[in-house]
Amino acid sequence: MKYIIGLLLVICSQMSAQAQSVFDGTTTVAFGVSTFLLNGSNPANQKIFPNESEGAIGGGFPNWQSGFTVKGTLGVDKQNDLRIPFGLDYFVMSGVQRVPDRFYTIQATHTIQIPTIFTGIEYAFADLPLANAKAYAGFDVRMSMLAPTELEVKLNYEKPDFPDTTRYFGKTGATRLGAGVKLGIEGVVEERWSVNISVGYTAFNLLGRDNLRGELFTPSALTETVESIIGGFTSSVLVQYRL
Repeated sequence: MKYIIGLLLVICSQMSAQAQSVFDGTTTVAFGVSTFLLNGSNPANQKIFPNESEGAIGGGFPNWQSGFTVKGTLGVDKQNDLRIPFGLDYFVMSGVQRVPDRFYTIQATHTIQIPTIFTGIEYAFADLPLANAKAYAGFDVRMSMLAPTELEVKLNYEKPDFPDTTRYFGKTGATRLGAGVKLGIEGVVEERWSVNISVGYTAFNLLGRDNLRGELFTPSALTETVESIIGGFTSSVLVQYRL
């Protein structure tokens, strides 16, 4: 992971040196936190062991999932109204469920790591002079590279005569192409420093779906016959530096 971040920073510095001959705007680099919340009725945002559907396994991700973002932006025009962003999102999805039973307690933990590279276009459509900020809209294409899913199920027995057991489940890794839209505000804090806050919506698997693997963010395809398109609401708060 550290090599990916280092490579992105090197690319940003090299592009900054060459951008003046191609772009009239400025180059910025940014780092911060990003989150997303899955929507719809996809099994990914249901309980790992739903009470109403015994035997079906959900993803266990009904809450906001978090990660970090490294981002570079190239300004096309002198006013930096039109920009080309590129970078990396790295999310770690985590779902936990505890199910008490008569003789034991089930403790289930489901995790997925999702490095995602992206690029796209942004346009600042309004100046906010009182806040020394700009409002912008953006569109990006995204390649998500899911690591193998990991579901750990522990059976903790109440009686000491029975030893606790742990079982592991999961799916293979996957790569999917998606796209997202967003609205944001970029406010200058100091001459070279600014804060970039945005919200949006992303579809994770528009291209590359595999029905044999089942749903994208679940740990088992036992009861699944299709990989549905799944999306989520996104947000990010980035600290941005102008090179």
